[in-house]
Amino acid sequence: MSRPKTDSTVLTIRVPITLDRRLAREARRRRKTRSEIARTILEGGLAGDGQDAAAEARRQSLLVGRHRSERQAMRFIVDAADLRGWR
Repeated sequence: MSRPKTDSTVLTIRVPITLDRRLAREARRRRKTRSEIARTILEGGLAGDGQDAAAEARRQSLLVGRHRSERQAMRFIVDAADLRGWR
C-alpha cells in the first residue's frame, strides 16, 4: 500500500532535553503541537529578513525614543503592539 503524496516531509533532529522541554512548554502555552511551534520558529529563522531579536529591540527602542513624553511613548506602544495570540 503506497502512502498518499503530500507537500511535506519528515525531519528528524536531535535536541538537548532542556530544549525539548522548552518546546513542549511553549506548545502547551499556545495550545499547538510541538511540530507547529517548531515549523513557525524555523520559518521565522529562515525568512531571510536578517533581523535578530536584539536588532528588532534596538529598532523599537529608537522608535519609542522619538516621542517627547512618556504618555506619547506609551500610546505609540499600544497602537503599534501586535496582540494576536496573546491571552
